[in-house]
Amino acid sequence: MTIRSIRLRLALSFAAIAFIAAVVLGAALLAILQKYYLDQEITYLSSNAQVIAKVVSSMLSHNTPHDEVQSQIENLAFFSQTRVQVYDPSEQLLYDSGSPQNISVNLDTIDKIPPAQKDGTLRRVLIFSTSPKQGDKGTSSAAATPSASTQNDIFFFSSSETLPVASSPFGFDLSSKTTAGHSRSKLKVAQLIHDPKAGISLGSVRLSEGPDYGSTILQSVARGWGFASIIAVLLAAGIGWYISRRISAPVLALRDVTEHMAQGNLSGRANVESRDEFGQLALSFNKMADQVETTVATLRTFVSDAAHELRTPLTVLRTNLDLMLDEKDAVDRAVFVTDAKAMVQRLEELTTNLLDLSHLEARDQTARDTIVDLTELLQARSELYASQADQAGLVFEQSLPAVPVLIHADETEIVRAIDNLVDNACKFTPQAGIVRIALLQQDGEAALSVTDTGIGIPEDDLPHLFNRFHRGRNTTAYTGSGLGLAIVKAIVTVHQGRIEVESLGEGKGSKFTIRIPVAGAENL
Repeated sequence: MTIRSIRLRLALSFAAIAFIAAVVLGAALLAILQKYYLDQEITYLSSNAQVIAKVVSSMLSHNTPHDEVQSQIENLAFFSQTRVQVYDPSEQLLYDSGSPQNISVNLDTIDKIPPAQKDGTLRRVLIFSTSPKQGDKGTSSAAATPSASTQNDIFFFSSSETLPVASSPFGFDLSSKTTAGHSRSKLKVAQLIHDPKAGISLGSVRLSEGPDYGSTILQSVARGWGFASIIAVLLAAGIGWYISRRISAPVLALRDVTEHMAQGNLSGRANVESRDEFGQLALSFNKMADQVETTVATLRTFVSDAAHELRTPLTVLRTNLDLMLDEKDAVDRAVFVTDAKAMVQRLEELTTNLLDLSHLEARDQTARDTIVDLTELLQARSELYASQADQAGLVFEQSLPAVPVLIHADETEIVRAIDNLVDNACKFTPQAGIVRIALLQQDGEAALSVTDTGIGIPEDDLPHLFNRFHRGRNTTAYTGSGLGLAIVKAIVTVHQGRIEVESLGEGKGSKFTIRIPVAGAENL
C-alpha cells in the first residue's frame, strides 16, 4: 500500500487531526495550570511575607535577642515552608533561616501552664525553639525561661527532644527521616520592615524557596497528557483505518467492475447496497453500464444489419457490372446499366438514411428550435399529399382543427417524419384505398395520426416495427430500406414525444399516431 492510497492517507489524516488537537488542548491546559499555580505561589509568598514582616518588625523594635529572633525566623520558615531572610536597610543579611528542607522542630516541655488571665483565658504559647540544623556545629537551641516578652503572651521554652519533620503535599510528615527531595520554587518576594513607633525602615524580609507543588502537578499532568495523546493518536489512526476501509470498499468494487468492462465484459455491475453517496454513484454507474451495454449491442446489431442490407445491392451491382462487361448487345448492356444505377441509388438512399439516423440519435433530446403551427403546416402540404395519393390511386382525407396547434420543433424534421408516414401509407395501401391525416390537441399534446386501409401489420411485427432494418413479413414485395420508421421514431424522441401504432392484423390497415407536447404545456 502506497502513500497515495486513500486508506493510508485517511488513517494518517485522522491521526494528524488527533495529534494537533491533543497538542493544542494540552498546551492550553498546561498554560492555564502554570499561570494558576504561579499566581497561587505569588499570593502565598506575598501574604506570608507581610505577616512575617510584622512579626520581625515587632521583635526588632523591642530589641529581642539575636538568638530568639533567629529561632523565630526558623520557626516561621518551617511553618511557611519558605526560606526567610532578613536584611537591614543597607542590604546586609541579618538573619537567614536556611533552606526549609533542613529544619527540624523541637518538642519543648512546658513545665508549668501559664496562669489564666482574669477573664478566664489562657496565655498563648506562640513560639517553640528549634533544634540545631544538621551540619550547624556549635549552634544551640533557643533558650530558656519566659523572657520579658511574657507580658505580650509570648513564651520561649527550652528544648527537650528533637523531632525531624518533612513537608509533603498533604501537610507535614512526622515520620520522615530526611527533609530533602521536594522541589522548591525559584520565586522570591520581598517585604519592607517598618518600625511602627519611630516610622523608620528597619530593612526587609525576603521569602524564597517556597513549596513548588505546582511544577510537580504540572509534570504529572504533562505525563498524563502525553500518555493520553499517544493513546488518542493511535485510537484515531485505528478508527481512520477502519473508516477508510468502509469508504474505499465501494470504490474498489467499482474499480474491479470497470476493469472487467475494460476487458470486454460489459455484463459486470457494481454490487454496492449502501444508500450514501457511494451507493448513488454505484447506481449511476450501473445505469451507465446498462446504457453502454445496450449501445454496444445495438451498434453490433446495426453493423450486422447494415452489412446485410448493403450486401444485397452491392452483390446485384457487381453482377450487373460483370454481365455488362461480357454483354455484346448494346440493348442488353443498357438494361444492366439501368439495373446498376438503381442499385447505386438504393445504396445512396441507404447510406443517407443511416447518416441521418445517426445524426438524430446523437442530438440532445431537448433540442427544439422554433414554434411550429402543425395546423398551418399540414394545410400547406395537404395538396402535395393529395397529389401523391391520387397518383397511387388512393383517396386522401384530412381532418384539421380550426385553431392553431403549436409545438416547439425543428420544422424540417417534423415534415420529414410526416412525409415518411404518408409515403408508407401510400406504398402499402392497394388502389382505391384511403389515406387519412388527422390532427387534434388533447391533454396538452398535439396528436397527429396517419391512417390507411392497407396491408396492415402482423401482430408479431408490432414490437419490432421501429427497429433499424426491420421489415414486416408481408412487405417483401415492396421496396424499402427498413429505416423509415426508425427515423420517424428518432425525430419524435428528439422532440420529447412518442409514436404509437395500431393495427387489427394483416389486410386491415394501420394507424400511426405522433404525440408531441404543445408549446407552453411544460409550464402547466
